[in-house]
Amino acid sequence: MEEITKSAGSAVCVDEIVFDGQTEQGVELDYVLPDYYPDIFKILSCELTPKIISYSVSGDMRLNIDGIVYIKVLYLAENSENVQCVDQRYTYSKTVDMNRKNTFSAEPVITLQMKSDYCSCRAVSPRRIDVRGAVSCRIKASACMEYDLPAIPDGLQVRTAETECCGKTLFAQKQLTVREEIDTGASGIAFIMQCSAVPKVTDLRVIADKAVLKGTVTINALYGTPDEEHPENSGAANTEKMTADIPISAILDIDGITSEHQTFPEIFVMNCELLPKTESGILSCELLVECRVRAQTEEMVSIATDVYSTEYETEFTSNLLKIAEQPRTLSQNFTVHSELSTDKGEIRSVWDAASELKNAVCRPDENGSLKLTGQLYIAVYGVNTDGVPFFCEKQEPIEQTISADDITDDTMTDFTANVIDTGFSIKPDGNLDITSTINLEASLHNIKPVEAIGTVTVCEDKPKPKSDEFALRICYTDSKSDCWSIAKRYNTTVKALMEENDIESCDEPLSGMIVIPTV
Repeated sequence: MEEITKSAGSAVCVDEIVFDGQTEQGVELDYVLPDYYPDIFKILSCELTPKIISYSVSGDMRLNIDGIVYIKVLYLAENSENVQCVDQRYTYSKTVDMNRKNTFSAEPVITLQMKSDYCSCRAVSPRRIDVRGAVSCRIKASACMEYDLPAIPDGLQVRTAETECCGKTLFAQKQLTVREEIDTGASGIAFIMQCSAVPKVTDLRVIADKAVLKGTVTINALYGTPDEEHPENSGAANTEKMTADIPISAILDIDGITSEHQTFPEIFVMNCELLPKTESGILSCELLVECRVRAQTEEMVSIATDVYSTEYETEFTSNLLKIAEQPRTLSQNFTVHSELSTDKGEIRSVWDAASELKNAVCRPDENGSLKLTGQLYIAVYGVNTDGVPFFCEKQEPIEQTISADDITDDTMTDFTANVIDTGFSIKPDGNLDITSTINLEASLHNIKPVEAIGTVTVCEDKPKPKSDEFALRICYTDSKSDCWSIAKRYNTTVKALMEENDIESCDEPLSGMIVIPTV
């Protein structure tokens, strides 16, 4: 027997998820207030904000993550309406083994999503606080895998399927540290109460194996201002909001990229730190962003789906290839309405409302649309009619149906979903109506399963019987037969069958009398 193995002459490229997991990190802080801080009377809020400082992948597919958790505790002193703030940092490192498969044919693309899982804070004494909580990081690694297609030698009858698929994915990324000073116009800033950083791609140009990416990161912050009437009091007597757009630009080297490629640019904010300058209204902003560009183009491939020999018995194996079609983009904004009960007395004013989408999942539903699910976390800062500041929060599940064309059960979705704006209004009953605007950016591509020849074995010790009694045979077929099925059944070649019966297309259905030539 002669075994014909797969050849590396051609290949099909498929983007696959090679790792999808999560790592968790506990956070503990036992903090004693410095002498210049007033005693704790009431804790308003405690928040954990996890960010990424750096990450890298070693040769044995171990992911090394250096993270930081910003711990912010807001509290009130006795007989004071000024808000006090404690800012601390918790740094940690994690190593995750991603080598769940034996080998990777390409370096994986890593996507990290940080979130706070829970947080509790208590005042052990008027001078000491104890913080306990946990954060987690969702890790997804994808890689462009190449599957070699076998080269079938001459002498065998081969049936092929021409199909469109994505070519090899081109990818490049670059991390940037951007520093900017933001003038708020305030006379002074005591501390930052909360902030968010929302990235947006505004332009992408392809020039000579390079991708020039431009975008912005919108910084929204709520900060406290010192008590000007009573400068001897510490903390913040009032609050202000600010918004600033910080420009982002990067040049990424991508060998082989052309204007014919379909591109998918992204900007991720890994870390954002805002620090007020002493006795001024200037905020020092430091951003760590990662710019990415993925490029794909469509190509035709010929895949062997069936094979036989007219001389010998033939055995072969098949592999199920999941061929990805050319991806398409989807960008959509939608709003989610929520109601928040404060239980803090009658509201005089709301300083700020912020929301965050956690544990987001986007997948096809049974109606041919996309369904986005997740947990929406809402936080509100304000002051009641007695002049006492308050903080309230809520987390609720959301489910949103997204209309999109040509969605099937096998549609793959690569997406990001961010809250880009949070609005609020005070209802007559004293509750808050929260409106969260969520932006969904998705790359969609359908998957076609194709049975492809894997290995072929020609059994030379098992020749097929030959008959010299006749040169032609006649068969009668129905409309379900084609040239390939008839030629294989009667052990002749497709070419001879077509020539003998004046058939122009191999794929056209045949019916009636067909002359079978002997080869």
